[in-house]
Amino acid sequence: MRHLTLLCGLVALLGGGSRVLADAKNPTFDDDVLPIVKQHCVNCHSNDKQKGDLNLATYAALQKGGSSGAAVKAGDPGKSRIYTLSAHIEEPKMPPNGNKMPDAQLATLKLWVEQGARENSGSKVAAAPKASTEIGLKSLVKGRPEGPPPMPALGKLKLEPVLTARRPGSILALAASPWAPVVAIGGQKQVILYNTDTGALVGFIPFEHGQINSIKFSRNAQLLLVAGGKGGQSGKAVLYKVETGEKVIEVGIESDAILSADISADQTQIAVGSPSKLVRIYSTADGKVVREIKKHTDWVTAVEYSPDGVLLATGDRNGGAFVWEAFTGREYFALRGHTAAVTDIAWRDDSNVLATGSEDTTIKLWEMENGGNIKSWGAHGGGTASVRFTHDGKLASTGRDKVTKLWDQNGTALKSFEAFPDLGLKVAVTHDNARVIAGDWGGVVKAWSAADAKAVAVLDANPLPAAERLKRAEATLAAAATKLQVVQAAFDAAALKAKQATDAHTAAVANANKISADLAAAQKAVTDFTAAANAAKPLADAAKAEVDKAAPAVAPAANKVAALEATVTAEAAAAKALAAAAAKAPGNPDLAAQSKKKADAVAALSAELAAAKKAHTDAAAALKAAQEKFAAQSKAHADATAQIAAHQQKVAALTPTVKPAADAVPPAKAAMDAANAAVAPAKAALDAVNAEVAGAKATIEQLKGTAPKK
Repeated sequence: MRHLTLLCGLVALLGGGSRVLADAKNPTFDDDVLPIVKQHCVNCHSNDKQKGDLNLATYAALQKGGSSGAAVKAGDPGKSRIYTLSAHIEEPKMPPNGNKMPDAQLATLKLWVEQGARENSGSKVAAAPKASTEIGLKSLVKGRPEGPPPMPALGKLKLEPVLTARRPGSILALAASPWAPVVAIGGQKQVILYNTDTGALVGFIPFEHGQINSIKFSRNAQLLLVAGGKGGQSGKAVLYKVETGEKVIEVGIESDAILSADISADQTQIAVGSPSKLVRIYSTADGKVVREIKKHTDWVTAVEYSPDGVLLATGDRNGGAFVWEAFTGREYFALRGHTAAVTDIAWRDDSNVLATGSEDTTIKLWEMENGGNIKSWGAHGGGTASVRFTHDGKLASTGRDKVTKLWDQNGTALKSFEAFPDLGLKVAVTHDNARVIAGDWGGVVKAWSAADAKAVAVLDANPLPAAERLKRAEATLAAAATKLQVVQAAFDAAALKAKQATDAHTAAVANANKISADLAAAQKAVTDFTAAANAAKPLADAAKAEVDKAAPAVAPAANKVAALEATVTAEAAAAKALAAAAAKAPGNPDLAAQSKKKADAVAALSAELAAAKKAHTDAAAALKAAQEKFAAQSKAHADATAQIAAHQQKVAALTPTVKPAADAVPPAKAAMDAANAAVAPAKAALDAVNAEVAGAKATIEQLKGTAPKK
């Protein structure tokens, strides 16, 4: 980490054993604590050497404390730095690079403080001072704390203004919560709180001490610090709870109005700057001054602690800017370069870069390694009045040129917002970086969208009494309810027309797409069936050739079969007769031989007949197969030819319709776009009226019972 050690050791822990207590149950400084101090502390905190302005050599010197405040709070070890730093309960642990004091000696220190921190056995026990608050944090959370952000609670804050003047005062103080949609505006004798999401007024916090010059939220957004006073007379800084508006603590012995104030990240200190040229640091535990910084040569106009709580930055009317160690008050850096009053100071979330704004027109960025100026640019002609870092590292500012701006860290203007009627005085950025809020000399407070620089709200810095606000809200509700019927009807008509135009455009596109698709399909079919017809034609011709080849063989085969059948029939009858005759004359060998010969001839003819029949059957089958193949190929060719003709007709019918269908789409699209464009303003008007209605209803509900009964 780049920061120096901020507090020299309360105790230089050199080790060593414990000792036997003079009175184990009732330790005293002289008998029990002083020996521990002599063993561990006097090298750094003695009459000769007093690091951190702390002398522990005597009881009287110990009671004075050092630059970090009191070292002992009788009765409260948790508030006694001599114990908490030695026990490594709080930072910086003592010694910075050593081990803790032995447990027995720590127990002695703790018991001594608990029993009232007596000087010796004859001393009376000092009464433990009762703290007015218990808001100090034992540990810091970087970034957004866990849980829901603190918001003003309904019914807790005052809804009746302390004062309604003839006109609003100049916006000298303005702050946005770092984690919640809340902005606090310094009004006349009061802080006015608004919801930055809705623009609704959420309540008032009275400030009876005079003019409000400074408003700061605590780093965890739970507390609101308001400071100011009466010029040349008195100055006060008051801490309030954001949720309830309840006063937590009030500090200030100032003889002039406080110009700027801030609360440390651990909520233990409040630093204030005033025309006295001093920076005073108050304890939040008891409201007492713990130190004064006497370096500035003119009014201290800007005061802000770093988010990590380590450093404190201040600026003055003479152009002086300094960074201090927050818990010692020692000078850390002197930031030289401004030639006119420093008007504002802002830390980047990581605490590594500080921004300063000045009447010399510039915004300057300073790094915290060496205190060097890393960027400087002229931001506002006539003078920069206010500058704030956003959580995402941009900067918002406003100034004498009446223009509020958003920058990157190179000094490039990202957005310039609508100019104020008068000099810009204060600027803030909402917790989500979405809105920039600023106020001017004439009391005008505006909120803009950081994304598009459009104005989103005007926040009244001089609200009317609750009864008047209620009356206006009721009138607004009545007028808005009447207007709502008209704008609702206009929106419904625009929405219906847009739907009809959208449907017509959808139908036109679908029709054009269908015609194009059908034409493409028909053209493809013509191509495909032409290819099929061309492929089927040679196949049909080949099949016809096969038919022509097979047909001549069938008739001769059939004739041969018929002739053989007749011959076989006749020869079979002759063979039968010879066989019968041979049977009747068994002794006639010639007849028997003739009968056998005839029978053999019949068998040979029968075999020839069978072969002829088979040849005929085969020829007939071959012819049939060739004929069927020819028929199939002829049909395929005929079908493809028919399809070609049919799809050519379809192509001819669709082609003239393509262009008209395509030409119908652009006007349908234009009509749809025009109809849909008409919906946006109608919807905006409807949303605006609904917002009026909702806002009026919320205000009426909020103010019920607040206004005096008639």
